[in-house]
Formats: sequence, C-alpha cells, structure tokens
Amino acid sequence: MMPMFEKIAPGTFTLRTDARTCGTVYLIEEGGKRLLVDSGDGKLPDFGFVPDMCILTHGHYDHSRGVRPEWTEVLLHPSEFNFSGQYIHIPKNAKPSPMKPLKFGLHLLEFFHTPGHTDGSICILDMFTGCLFSGDTKFADGGYGRTDLGGSDEKMQESLRLLEKLPYRLLCPGHGDLEAKV
Repeated sequence: MMPMFEKIAPGTFTLRTDARTCGTVYLIEEGGKRLLVDSGDGKLPDFGFVPDMCILTHGHYDHSRGVRPEWTEVLLHPSEFNFSGQYIHIPKNAKPSPMKPLKFGLHLLEFFHTPGHTDGSICILDMFTGCLFSGDTKFADGGYGRTDLGGSDEKMQESLRLLEKLPYRLLCPGHGDLEAKV
C-alpha cells in the first residue's frame, strides 16, 4: 500500500508518522520529477515511485534507512561520511552533496551546513515556497535536535542563529509539527 503524502505548499508534500522514531519525509514534485528530503527509517511502505533525487538532512538511521538500492541520486553532506556511530546509517548509494543551489523545476533549493545535531547536518531552503527543511536542527516551538549523539551544543547554537536570519515562511522539521514563521 502506497503511503499518502499531504500537500503543504505548491508542489510540496509531507509524509509523517508519529508511531515510532521515523522522521518526516518531504516530497517536491515538479514536471513529473520527484525529489525527496529524507527517506524515513525504512519501515514505511514503498513510496510507489523511485525518486529522481533524495537529499538527506543527516545520516541518522531514522532519516536515511528508507533509501532503496535502486535510487541513483542520494546526497548527503560530506562530513557525514567521516562519522560513525550506532545511530548513523550511510546508504551505500549516497554521494557527497556539492552543497550548491539546486534548481528543481520552479523550486530553487539553497543548502546550509548546520552542524550541531551531527557534524554533517544540513537545512534546505526552498526559495519558491519558503519551506525550510530543517531535519533535526530546528523543531517547532523552539526545540532542536539532540547534541549528545555525536553533535555539539556550541555548533548547534551557531546553526540556530543562522536559521533565524533565513527568509523562510514554513518550518518543515524532521519530526513533529510544521510551524509558520512569525
């Protein structure tokens, strides 16, 4: 059974489960092409399609274990390839992200290195929709990801200050609720 994505912005959808640690998966669909932000923990049903690209916000298993071997374009910040730990899962088909702006149809994705949760955590700002895909760097209501699993409190605080300067309209975190920026 194919999971149901919910529309949150033009060409942008979310798939969320609160039943376990699985992170939220985001889908950008444009002109018949599909891009996923994160892949979940691998326990979701098959998405029903092979994405043209999957960008992982970091390498923790609840964001990366859903990557399938047939996916050809899976990107992850280069720093994540140097880290190992019990919660890290680097898919065999993942490649280092160039971290350069990416045009995907009408969507222009800007990448921001936001270490703190992990050394290779990133956030992605869609300049078209104003959606900020924040992974486990920033959550709704001022929360943020743990720093005791290979991260750093100091780096997290620097990353959070960076995110506050960005012109996003909708916070799309890796877990929990979406939040409009006020």
